Amino acid sequence: MLAATAAKSIRRPRRPLTPWELPQLLTPMHQHKATKKKKAVERPHYVQLLTFVYRNRFAVANQIQRRFAALLRSDRTTRRQLEELQSLGYLATAPARGVSPLFPKIFFVTGRGVRKIAEAYATKGKPWSPSRIDRAGRHTAEGYSAEHLIHEVFITEFLLGVWKSGNDRKDIEVLTIQRRSLFKHPAFGSKAKGRLTPDALFVFRQDGGLMIGLVELDTGTMNGKQLARKFRRYQEWSQSAAGRDYLTNLYRRHGAKEPRPVFRLYVVAQDRDRSDDRRRLTTIAKAVGIACPALADRVRLTTVTELQANYDQAVLVAPIWHRINESLGKMRPLPG
Repeated sequence: MLAATAAKSIRRPRRPLTPWELPQLLTPMHQHKATKKKKAVERPHYVQLLTFVYRNRFAVANQIQRRFAALLRSDRTTRRQLEELQSLGYLATAPARGVSPLFPKIFFVTGRGVRKIAEAYATKGKPWSPSRIDRAGRHTAEGYSAEHLIHEVFITEFLLGVWKSGNDRKDIEVLTIQRRSLFKHPAFGSKAKGRLTPDALFVFRQDGGLMIGLVELDTGTMNGKQLARKFRRYQEWSQSAAGRDYLTNLYRRHGAKEPRPVFRLYVVAQDRDRSDDRRRLTTIAKAVGIACPALADRVRLTTVTELQANYDQAVLVAPIWHRINESLGKMRPLPG
């Protein structure tokens, strides 16, 4: 018996595999039944999601969920409904080059999605036509650069903070937020004369007074001369007849009886190598304070780092904004 046990314990060497076994190696061990995809359902609030993405041009899932927290109560629900919008052909993801596999999906509204928005407005008796449909370059092999997409998503994030300011606080009312409509508006000049296009515009009421805010999101790509040239355009535009008429008419549209052509320029800065945003802020402050002293009092400055640290606060009243010392081109904290 001991001999039999010893014989069984002797391990025989395994025969090496030969090419004759290749068909067996290609056979899967388990046959899983493929799950049938559910048919996408058009939900009533999908038009709201599409309108938000269209107005902001680009948005990530987290921004859409935070804007519609009452409708999208979890990350899983958000992902599932965005996938449904994609399968319906209303949303698509922007192709990007030079990004890592962990780069998030950045959504935009397709032509079919824009028609869906127009149909929803038409059923309510509100004629609406899109100002622009972004088709160029989206389905090319190159795609968008990572810097361009980050710039666009940062603007969406800032405007989401503006909306949150009016939504969370009783002393602030955000009346309108505009982004696409500024691209070809005649009030901002023409290409031949050096067109000025703010990244965004919003109108809000605080303490009974109206204010127009223009937005510039700087990612550190321009040198000092280019910055000075850009801010000179703002100064020249604010003094031009077209600029003054545009501002006063916008105030009248929102109920101002004796409007004046004033505005604030909100500048959000980021260092190009993302190492020291404060250094970039100082560069911008000097460019404005030295080249455009008449504009300096209208400018409010902050950094991406400060916005990130205070993302849960109402951005318009958060303690992150600075003003420019006109004589030295330096910054000073905004009181209050």
